[in-house]
Amino acid sequence: MSTTPTPRGLAAIRPRSLPDVLVLAAVIVGVPVLVVGMAAGGPTIQLLIIAALAVLVAAWVTTVHPRVTLGAFALVLGLVPYAKLPGTGAPLILVLGLGCWVALAFLPGVRFRVGAPELFLGVFALVAAVSFLVTSPSTDSVLEYVSWLVATSVVVPMRFLTRDARRVVIGALVTGAALAAIAGVLLLRYDPLGYFLARLTVIGYHAGGGNAQFVPGVESNTLRLTGTYVEPNIAGLILAAGVLVAVAAYRGWLRVVLVAVIGAGLALTLSRSALGTVVVALGLVVLLGRGRQRAWLAGVGVAGALAVLATPVLRTRIFSSFGEHDTGSLARALAFTDYASSVQGHWLWGLGWDRPEYRSQSIGQTVNFVANAPLLTVYRGGVILGAVAVLILLVLVVRAGLQARRGFENAVLACGVAGFALVALQLDFPVVIQHPATAIFSVLVGLSLGRPTSDDSSTDDSATEERA
Repeated sequence: MSTTPTPRGLAAIRPRSLPDVLVLAAVIVGVPVLVVGMAAGGPTIQLLIIAALAVLVAAWVTTVHPRVTLGAFALVLGLVPYAKLPGTGAPLILVLGLGCWVALAFLPGVRFRVGAPELFLGVFALVAAVSFLVTSPSTDSVLEYVSWLVATSVVVPMRFLTRDARRVVIGALVTGAALAAIAGVLLLRYDPLGYFLARLTVIGYHAGGGNAQFVPGVESNTLRLTGTYVEPNIAGLILAAGVLVAVAAYRGWLRVVLVAVIGAGLALTLSRSALGTVVVALGLVVLLGRGRQRAWLAGVGVAGALAVLATPVLRTRIFSSFGEHDTGSLARALAFTDYASSVQGHWLWGLGWDRPEYRSQSIGQTVNFVANAPLLTVYRGGVILGAVAVLILLVLVVRAGLQARRGFENAVLACGVAGFALVALQLDFPVVIQHPATAIFSVLVGLSLGRPTSDDSSTDDSATEERA
């Protein structure tokens, strides 16, 4: 019996999955309408059509090539976290953060099962919603809450990444951090006053420039690396995460180069909390972990410490901490002293989500709210929300001790999360109110909860991670 062969051309274009059907339907229905509108409409109509085309392309990329969206999110977070979606003013990492959820739904091989992390996140989000509804249910509060929720909830897509998608995300994040570190060093050398970013207004950077930030000293002020991160403390947090992910996921000479490049940028931020986070994280791996890589890690730690102490500006920055000329520590001490009186009468649900000190640096310095993530969570959302946040952090720290012996990648990422919880979140506040800092911590947590890309974990350990 003979059969009629299907022409190769028809077989190639025949839709085989839901994304294919959606794309085909959008092309058949949408493109003729858009073409007619571009030809007949005015400038406003044409602008709306261009926006619609951009949304169509983004939807196609996210559904048909979900790893591209996931990688784009990680790259933007590592390289230009304050970039805006052109023409809208919307933070690009939040737009891509939403895209990560859509990408997860279309990512081949994903096995999504609700577990303890999702339950903790659900409780955290619910209590936060009650907080802003009780204190300040305004439009700005809703936007602030939704933005915080998007940046926080990205932990879930990161947790359920397949191994291929995880490699893409890790590669994009580390590459972005390395490029940003190189750019930051070059800008520190050739553009010390920080005017280069004025050329990036198309993606939302400030047109006025003047991005230089200094550490006050006894005789002179020391310039800090900001680069495309705008703020040195944000740069410190993202580069610290970049160093930890590079140590965890890469091997051989590539790991050495990446750690050296990103670590140099991290050191030049002069962020003591970020440097302390990396030191504590890698110290926990050496103390709690097992295997031959501990010795390598200890050697790197000693070499890094010697390099820091051999650099005059870093040595001065560290040894001047908490002294009479350390204005940052003095301001922090004053904020802790005034904390109880500032929250008085608002302990249960906080002072609210829509407050100018969260978004204006000058007002924030005047108000001088406390530089501690759990306490600032209480300041904004009340003691119930703060208690949930502290409980989550405690669980993550305890988990680091359990994961430290389950493969090198698991150990570094889990101990990295613990380092953030024990140092960065205790000495500074950006993770609470600044979306790039929130997102980088969520990514690090999500990667630590997911399946490792390396093969240094035993089969039992991988099965344990899947069940979790």
